[in-house]
Amino acid sequence: MELKIGRDTLLAIAAIAWADGSIDPREAEALRQASQHLEVQGQDLTDVERAMQTRVGLDEVETVRMNRLTRLFTYAACYWMAGVDGAASAEESSLLQLLGDRLGLSRVSRERAQNAVRGIAQRSATSPFDLLELRSRLSAGLSQIGDE
Repeated sequence: MELKIGRDTLLAIAAIAWADGSIDPREAEALRQASQHLEVQGQDLTDVERAMQTRVGLDEVETVRMNRLTRLFTYAACYWMAGVDGAASAEESSLLQLLGDRLGLSRVSRERAQNAVRGIAQRSATSPFDLLELRSRLSAGLSQIGDE
């Protein structure tokens, strides 16, 4: 299954960053690095740049057409973003819950995505978070998650 990273995944990440009312400079830098790491280009990159300047919400994110791996990656990347500025705020946690619901992810799927993020974060505490490794881990583990 192919991971399709584009506008909607990145806007979801930005929405989590904005959930507490402002985007922290660490969150903006992490979103810029994520865009580069994931090789986002064209209009998608323009939309991400706009999202760093103007608040976006989940209402701007289209989740229906995302395949299963993209939905799982989107949730995991948003979970990562919620902790970029030190700890997830109550607003970020609430929006992350709503996103997981909109993505149709089970509790087990969410926990496995969160565990993948934590595992990578522990290993890369002094370097940028490796979103490509996250994609690889989620893809490899997707068959274990099932349709829960």
